[in-house]
Amino acid sequence: MDAHGLTAGERRDRNGERPPLVPTVAWSPTGMIERLDGDDALARQLVMLFLGEYERLLANLRTALAAGSADDVRRAAHAAKGCLANFIEGGPQATAHQIEQLGAAGRLSEVPALSAQLEGEVAALVLEMQAFERGTSCAS
Repeated sequence: MDAHGLTAGERRDRNGERPPLVPTVAWSPTGMIERLDGDDALARQLVMLFLGEYERLLANLRTALAAGSADDVRRAAHAAKGCLANFIEGGPQATAHQIEQLGAAGRLSEVPALSAQLEGEVAALVLEMQAFERGTSCAS
């Protein structure tokens, strides 16, 4: 913790407020469609599946952390990492990987800050995906 009581990864602006949700790595629907050989319908199906699943993935991580089970934290983070890797490299996928490693090492005291970071990164990704679903995405 620093002098302001923040753990690594928790930032505040000069007014002491947490910064707005900004993805650390942008998701590109266009890039995803290109990786799927131009199959827009498949991209939309995958996004729809993720939007139906991400809350459960995050809830599993929260439950494992609350139970203090390092192995369950590792497993939940691994599942989240795998799901996120279908859409984005870095950002939330990298954060889930860090949590997975901490769970494997039994270092749960470091997980809450990263878990909060992951939730914010996923929330930002979900907003982008919802815009894509509505056909209003301007990301490229």
